[in-house]
Amino acid sequence: MRRWCECGYDRGVNASDFVDRMMGLHAQLDDRFFAHQQALLDRDFARAAAALADYRDRLWRHIQDEESQVLPRYAALGGEVGDAPVRLFLGEHRNLRTFVDDFDVRLARLVQQPDDRPLLELFDRQATFKNLLLHHDLRERNALYPFLAEHLPAAEQERVLAALSWSGG
Repeated sequence: MRRWCECGYDRGVNASDFVDRMMGLHAQLDDRFFAHQQALLDRDFARAAAALADYRDRLWRHIQDEESQVLPRYAALGGEVGDAPVRLFLGEHRNLRTFVDDFDVRLARLVQQPDDRPLLELFDRQATFKNLLLHHDLRERNALYPFLAEHLPAAEQERVLAALSWSGG
């Protein structure tokens, strides 16, 4: 999987750079969630909890960045009139947070009392989460980020990227 640091993003932003950089953050988040699930498979619940905390911190920061930097610009430029209104992204963000909070609770129970049934139930919940995440990711990949890349001037794209509280790593 291509990593942020391998992309050479010190050059100026063009439309595809903006989309690639934003989607690169999604790829890093996916890698962090994968590390959490690997730890679950190993039944190393302490490592799984640490990986989930790391994932959650970065996901929360990414969501906050989108809600403060990306979505207001999207709405101001007319993105609301398409098939991907801001309220849809905000609702998905709320659902993503709810799922991850639930994972914390379920994982804490596993740490206290390891058992196959709750572990499998956690994996089932995470499968639903990953399905939501896939659809959210596709909306951002195919609608949100390309729309902004097309309608935001390059200097404004740079300002968005510079303002991110989590820009990878």
